[in-house]
Amino acid sequence: MNRGLWTCIFGLALLTSLAVSVSAETLGGPYGNRREDSYRERTGRGGFEGRTMLRFHAGISGATGDFDNLVNTGWGLGASLGYGISRSTVLSWGVAYHRFGEEFADGHVGITPVTMAVDYGFSSSGRVRPWISGGLGLYHVSEKTTEFFPPSTFVITSDSENDFGFNFGFGIAVPTSGRSTFGTGFKFHHVVGNRFIDADFLTVQAGLSYPL
Repeated sequence: MNRGLWTCIFGLALLTSLAVSVSAETLGGPYGNRREDSYRERTGRGGFEGRTMLRFHAGISGATGDFDNLVNTGWGLGASLGYGISRSTVLSWGVAYHRFGEEFADGHVGITPVTMAVDYGFSSSGRVRPWISGGLGLYHVSEKTTEFFPPSTFVITSDSENDFGFNFGFGIAVPTSGRSTFGTGFKFHHVVGNRFIDADFLTVQAGLSYPL
């Protein structure tokens, strides 16, 4: 098991613990009897149909497979806009950016996915709601390196391409004390390279969703 996978699993464990803590505090805290609770109950168990949600997320990105031999564990951030097409299903469109430092060169690889996904939230009697997700789209892959030639010459090279890719994952969502929802999840991405090698990476991310 490579370092990227270990890093993501450790990060997911930490974020899951945080989500459970948030859920416990919300359930037993001073917000327990306020009117906002009725909203959280609707969003947690009443369904997504007809609702529009904006989500921001950030976290750890860990390379796997052959890609792991070339880059270090990196970071990622992004946003998505989702619309509930049924009580349990959300169709979403998103854009993100993942950055990995190169292992054997002074440079980095950036991956920018523009994707469409289907998210399914399972019914739950509590406030913690599990979900699964699958999506596909266009992944813009770029590489930038800096080479030093003594005594004082630096040469910067760059290359990029647009590739097809897909992703799938799972996670949990927890209503907060306001109208937002805190979520954490784990996703696997596969990018089908052309001139670049195929890139596989895992992400562990946490984020907030806001109703529009």
